[in-house]
Amino acid sequence: MCCNGFRIILMFSLAVISFVLNDFYPTIPVILWYLISINLFTFLLFSIDKYYSLKKRKRVPEISLHFFSLAGGIFGALIAMVVVKHKIKKKIFLSIQIFIAIIWVISIYYILTNLETIQNALQSLSA
Repeated sequence: MCCNGFRIILMFSLAVISFVLNDFYPTIPVILWYLISINLFTFLLFSIDKYYSLKKRKRVPEISLHFFSLAGGIFGALIAMVVVKHKIKKKIFLSIQIFIAIIWVISIYYILTNLETIQNALQSLSA
């Protein structure tokens, strides 16, 4: 996880995987496939970082952990933090993760409560 370019390539790869999975299972929307894949990836990333910390190896940068949490993997990150007990004692890191979780919960709530309005707006754009 050295640089922004690598993170962007990973994000693009997860998006491509989401479209491929949607071809196999079209009943599940692409966005849901994306959220599943990014959360699994983020869970693995946190778990790998925990493993590296135990083995005293080069760690995954915190900015990468935050990046993938903000990009949609917050629930995988929070589950990993609890399951593998990683970064829980680091207050600033935990605060940022909680802030990201709040952003995602508010966003999901807004989308679900305004779904009809959003659909109408998207239909008017495509017409």
